Amino acid sequence: MDSNLNQILYGPPGTGKTYETINRAIEIINPDFYHQLISSGKTEKEKRRELTVEFRKLLIKNWDTDIDGQIVFTTFHQSMSYEDFVEGIKPETIDQQVIYKVEDGIFKRLCAKAGERRALTKFDESYTKFVEEVESKGSIELVTPVYKKKFNVRINTNETSVATPQIENANDMGVTKEMVKKYIIDNEIIDWKSYTIPIGEYIKMNYDVGEKVIDNSKKKFVLIIDEINRGNVSSIFGELITLIEKSKRNGNAEALEVVLPYSKKTFFVPDNVYIIGTMNTADRSVEALDTALRRRFIFSEMMPDSDLLAGRVVKLNNGSINLKELLDIINRRLIMLLDKDHQIGHTYFMEIKTFGELVQTFENSIIPLLQEYFYGDFGKIGLVLGNSFVERFNHNHTGFASFKEYDPSEIDSFIDRYTYVIRPKERWDFKSIV
Repeated sequence: MDSNLNQILYGPPGTGKTYETINRAIEIINPDFYHQLISSGKTEKEKRRELTVEFRKLLIKNWDTDIDGQIVFTTFHQSMSYEDFVEGIKPETIDQQVIYKVEDGIFKRLCAKAGERRALTKFDESYTKFVEEVESKGSIELVTPVYKKKFNVRINTNETSVATPQIENANDMGVTKEMVKKYIIDNEIIDWKSYTIPIGEYIKMNYDVGEKVIDNSKKKFVLIIDEINRGNVSSIFGELITLIEKSKRNGNAEALEVVLPYSKKTFFVPDNVYIIGTMNTADRSVEALDTALRRRFIFSEMMPDSDLLAGRVVKLNNGSINLKELLDIINRRLIMLLDKDHQIGHTYFMEIKTFGELVQTFENSIIPLLQEYFYGDFGKIGLVLGNSFVERFNHNHTGFASFKEYDPSEIDSFIDRYTYVIRPKERWDFKSIV
């Protein structure tokens, strides 16, 4: 797995790409658990249940409290930006005043966590007690570390410490929980040094922060990017597209680091951070991706696997239908009309057990997907599903309103016009498809 630091799973919709990212993430982080479970005699449902539990345990849900988390899940979209992914300047309102600060994005946070060497097991508990104390008193008085200037500390609605110097026309300064934690854990000051230090020292002196030593550099971390091709990858990654290469990561002979544009701090990508992306080829082909991205990722194709439906039969009003045969014939026709990237994945059929579920799947998933594939050309949907699903509708020109100014001779040109429409689901005959 070490050679697959960056990998993308690609294929048509419904082939289990997102499902597979869970397997691969757990195999990277906890290979012993994964291989023992896969080789056990448990059923697929039991294996999946245990994998899901393990995945949720490893998922980072809160950057401040999930000390042991090792997986981040995100989805790219058209509005995703470098500022969301790496770092950017974001506004924050503190006591009706808007301030702007540099805020780390998803990837930068994960890389920082992957290189973290200390954590506080009781910081959140201690900070909560600090907040409760200050709120019960209304405010507390502290002094700046150098000039010993007095200032008051109160807590606002989002548990941020608001520091107010004891001078006329004083401005409020917000010291967030994250800023205090960064100071206590890493002895690093993000902003407002004169106020962050005394607040942090007050918490350390009055509460048990319960420090324990950890070394995240010995662990593996995984970033899962669902629908990676829906975002502008070159813009989102920016200069980091070079740093994610195996040879350019920290600890390697050709390791590189860059100075980030907003924070002006150096940044590198640790060699224990893995990236797993998924890509829907019905939206965009692999060839259309940025060349720099393609060179830095290993691509694994995931196509429909009808063998997973072997033996699955659904009883119909006029007999029965074999789901494997149904999927195979539909996909063969889609390949002829479009290409292999516009097939239908097996996962759409995996949970179908009854005729009602089959109808519901076609109504809510299969037909809307085909409409998207053919851009509303219902005639081609008819070539895939047959006459019982699609019918031709002839338009009657006599239905036009009276409008003498329009050339009557041209009305005749509309007589032979027709469109294709989806028949009511009560008339669908699934056996006619195959």
